[in-house]
Amino acid sequence: MILKAADDKTVQIQQLENLIAIASADKRPLLEQELRNLRAGIKAEQEAAYLINFDLEKSQNTVVIHDLRLEIDGRVAQIDHLLIHSTLNVFVLETKHLHAGMRITETGEFESWNAFKKCYEGMASPFAQNERHIAVLKEALARIDMPSKMGLRLLPVYHSYVLVSPKSRIDRPKKFDTSHIIKADMLGKTIDNTFEKAGVLIPLVGLHGLCQQRPW
Repeated sequence: MILKAADDKTVQIQQLENLIAIASADKRPLLEQELRNLRAGIKAEQEAAYLINFDLEKSQNTVVIHDLRLEIDGRVAQIDHLLIHSTLNVFVLETKHLHAGMRITETGEFESWNAFKKCYEGMASPFAQNERHIAVLKEALARIDMPSKMGLRLLPVYHSYVLVSPKSRIDRPKKFDTSHIIKADMLGKTIDNTFEKAGVLIPLVGLHGLCQQRPW
C-alpha cells in the first residue's frame, strides 16, 4: 500500500533555472552543475519509486512512504523510501545516482568517477548517511504507541539498503561487505531473501492467482 507518493520536485528545478538565468558568469557553472545533480537525483528516485510501487502498491502487508522528512530534537532525516512491513521489519532505502559508476575500497570508503577529471573522487558514505536516517527514525518511532504481544512492546527490525540504477557500474572490494548496495531492480528479490532468512512466511492478502506469493 502506498501511504505517501514521491514529492513533485518541479519547483526546485524551476528555482534553480531562475537563478541560473540571472546569475553572473562566474557563478553560473556551479549552479548549472547543481541543477544537473538535482535532475540526476530526481531521476534515480523516480526510477526506484516506480519499481517499489510496481511490487508493493497492492500489498496488504507493507506500507510504502516516499520522500519522508523527519525532524526530531534538531536532527533531520530525509528518507528517500521507507517500507514498513506488518511484522515491523522496516526497510530504509537511500537512492544514489551514479552517472559514471562508483568504487568502494577494502576499508569501506566510497569513491565516484569524475568523467571530466578522469579520476575517482571521494564521496560521502551512503551507509553512514542511512544510519543517521535510521537513528532519527528510531527516535520518532519511540515516541508513538507501538504494537505489543503478551504485554511486551514490539520493536522494529531495521534494514538499511542503498539503491542504485540498474545501469550503474559498481566496483566492489573483496573483503568489505557491500551486499546492502543493490541495483534498484533487485530490491524485490533482496527483500524476499531477507524474509526467507528470518523465517517470515506471511502470504499476501488479496493478490489471488499469483503462482508464487511474496510475504511483503
